[in-house]
Amino acid sequence: MATDSAHVLLISDNVWGRHSEEIRAIAPNMEVIVYEGEEPVADDIMNRVTIAFFSQDVWPERSRGFVLSTMKASALQWYHTFSAGVDSPFFIDLMERGVRLTNSSGATASPIAQTAILYMLALSRNARAWFEHQDKKEWQRHNLVELDGARLAVIGMGPIGEEIARLGVALNMQVEGIRRTPTGNEPCTTYSFDALNDVLGRADWVAVALPLADETRNLFDAATFAAMKPGAHFVNVGRGELVDEVALIDALNSHHLAGAALDVFATEPLPPESPLWNMKNVIITPHSSGASPKAALRSEDMFVENLAKFLSHQPLRNEIRR
Repeated sequence: MATDSAHVLLISDNVWGRHSEEIRAIAPNMEVIVYEGEEPVADDIMNRVTIAFFSQDVWPERSRGFVLSTMKASALQWYHTFSAGVDSPFFIDLMERGVRLTNSSGATASPIAQTAILYMLALSRNARAWFEHQDKKEWQRHNLVELDGARLAVIGMGPIGEEIARLGVALNMQVEGIRRTPTGNEPCTTYSFDALNDVLGRADWVAVALPLADETRNLFDAATFAAMKPGAHFVNVGRGELVDEVALIDALNSHHLAGAALDVFATEPLPPESPLWNMKNVIITPHSSGASPKAALRSEDMFVENLAKFLSHQPLRNEIRR
């Protein structure tokens, strides 16, 4: 293994407490700067840092100090983030500086996919009405819609989308997927984006798990919602900027869409004046569909795995290419 003495690692106190023995086994001579508290690290220290791990325990309360610290790390060579999404200007700036960037794609696939299925079960059964009746001690029954046999379109077949599709198949839904380049190994029939409107037109449920990019920003606009089957439901666990929220609100108000479940929004927190808050057929969660401690631990394992690869000059897992 290549020498590690030339490298300096910035890592959170919690992650260091869990993985110090593993990291020391990989890099016994590497200097480690343990990030504690919420304030930025001093410039003279950060100028020596070559590796940084932005872990989930830092976000969101301590992220400002950590990010400000790494923005000043002039010698930084590699940055690993717990998140799957790397569309923030901060990450783009890192890559423009020549810093290698890796993410934790796949770490949150299970909890996010299960949350997407929860949304569909809750909307299909109007669970919100049940809870309201429970609060009022009212014995009020209503019918439900089965997911069995319903058509599900999964837009974006990365690790999260593939897991949503797999769970949809397990629920006996008729699942189709959309991705830029189908591989043939997906858990359902999958098409390229050329077939997007056709797939949307057949779907009773649409689950979006796309990353944000120039070509996907506002992909779901008035025309896209119009292409969807009347009475369909819309679920977004990708990025808020994928959706024209005005167009979504219009589609819900006109009852072209029967309902929606949203974990992500163009502006977060969602402003109090947004009409989405008051819609009985909309489920809102605060960008927390993947907020699982187990997911955080999986991202830490990915970092440790990549640390060994980085120091031995092997290809890194989940490296983001410009």
